[in-house]
Amino acid sequence: MYTMQNKDQDIHDRAQHDNDVPLSPQSVQTGTETSVQCFSTMSQTTYNLVKRRHVSIQTDIDVLPSPGVERMSTGTQTDDSCINDLLDHSFVSSIENDNNDESEESDLDWIPESDNEEQNDIHHDINPAKERKFIVFESCLDNLFTSCCSCGFPCSMSKTVLGSYINIKSSCENCNTQRKWESQPTSNSMPLGNLIIAGAILFSGGSAHKFLTLCMHASVQMFSIGTHMKIQSLYLVPTIENVWQREQLHLFTTARESGETLRLGGDGRCCSTGHTAKYLSYTLMDLKTNKILDTQLVQKNEVRNSYAMELEGLQRGLAKIAEEELQVSHLVTDRHSQIKKYMREVHPEVVHWFDCWHIAKGIFKKLEAVGKKKNCEIIGDCSRSISNHTYWCAMSSEGDGELVSQKWCSILNHVCNVHEGHGNKFPRCEHGDLEDRLWIKKGSKAYEELEKIVKGRLLMTDIKKISPAEQTSGLEAFHKVLCHFAPKFVHYFHAQMEARLLLAALHFNENSTRQQAKNQNGDLIYSVSFPKGRHGEGVAKEVKVKQTFSRSKLTNFITEC
Repeated sequence: MYTMQNKDQDIHDRAQHDNDVPLSPQSVQTGTETSVQCFSTMSQTTYNLVKRRHVSIQTDIDVLPSPGVERMSTGTQTDDSCINDLLDHSFVSSIENDNNDESEESDLDWIPESDNEEQNDIHHDINPAKERKFIVFESCLDNLFTSCCSCGFPCSMSKTVLGSYINIKSSCENCNTQRKWESQPTSNSMPLGNLIIAGAILFSGGSAHKFLTLCMHASVQMFSIGTHMKIQSLYLVPTIENVWQREQLHLFTTARESGETLRLGGDGRCCSTGHTAKYLSYTLMDLKTNKILDTQLVQKNEVRNSYAMELEGLQRGLAKIAEEELQVSHLVTDRHSQIKKYMREVHPEVVHWFDCWHIAKGIFKKLEAVGKKKNCEIIGDCSRSISNHTYWCAMSSEGDGELVSQKWCSILNHVCNVHEGHGNKFPRCEHGDLEDRLWIKKGSKAYEELEKIVKGRLLMTDIKKISPAEQTSGLEAFHKVLCHFAPKFVHYFHAQMEARLLLAALHFNENSTRQQAKNQNGDLIYSVSFPKGRHGEGVAKEVKVKQTFSRSKLTNFITEC
């Protein structure tokens, strides 16, 4: 009768016949049961650890029975002799070799006694720059490590402080339990908290001295000013330059793909008030898209004097535009004499316009000064209306310089209640009937003073090139943003000044196309502003939607350092 033992014997004979190839334990089956148990891994323990422990159990058992000792079956119907034949010396040796090789490799990657690596795996996918952070008192930290979490006995502690980073090690003298805790993740021995805080100071346009003084008064552990300067020069400044280069390349590519020539606006901004500026930043803006294409930082010792810094900044900016193979058709600037000569002689193919606001501002200041003289008070009363007349002359003339000139000079007849005979291109005023008002008499002192201003030699030359459409008001808004990142009353070294200049450009480009805000009813929102130049007069101002401070490209770099 063919029994189960005969079937097992046949399996053994076939294994011996096939070149004595050892069979794996998983391939030996006896009836419906298996001689190798299956381990459940429904836990956080990895399969490699289970496999190592399983193999260790198998190798620790002496599979060759001692003489006189009877082997007992463990839940199987297979004869003991079959098991002894299968688990021969060659099979046990192969298991021991696999166990040694695998344990050496796996122990380097996974240490079950350490809890720090499991904690790092949990927070591996969290961006440290966007993760929430808290201020913890030192006494509260001591309460967590003064007693052992295993036996409750007191523990000895040691603390290592590095800026905003603290490392606490506790050791129990009773059960020898040791714990290690870090307040923040590190990267190449650099605490990421120090890097994030230093980056936040710079990216927000803040002052490191003020922030560190605040932390000192609040007894908040923080790094020194020297550490901040090192982090800034080694990590933050190169990051800002890298992000700006990519942003600038995108702007140049977009302008090149459009196939249109550029209408640029250029203006300079000194780093301090008065005539003692060390730096001047010159910015070129695309007036169609209201985006900053390039900004250059010029130091005073690079040119012969501070007055020549603005021309040097323009030359560098136009050279950068030329390197990108972009053509400039129009350029709107202020009335800088060196720039006027440079554009006339070096770039005659570019139409050079003058900004209306700069011309109107100069006229208004002169009229205000004349209005303070005796018998000239009437000029001060109408100084705002006369300066605003320049905007109408530029807008309604469509770039015709002679027409602009005749419209501008017509103000001398208009204030005397004469509204005809201004010129062949502008014979009469375009307004309707006017009510009675106080007019200026021709030949009076007030009229002569006004005529000197209106028919000034330089003004009559420059008024013909006043810009009919695009203006540099966007650049003035950028300079206001730049004052936030680099205030004029604070001195910065060249690398820091350039980094803050690029930060201001990135922030401005991010928010340059904001729309006007609306209320719940869908109506546009306005506010009343009182600018300094208006001397207390209110001005209606559009309220824009809230500006954004994403700078995701900069914050993402922090985690890559």
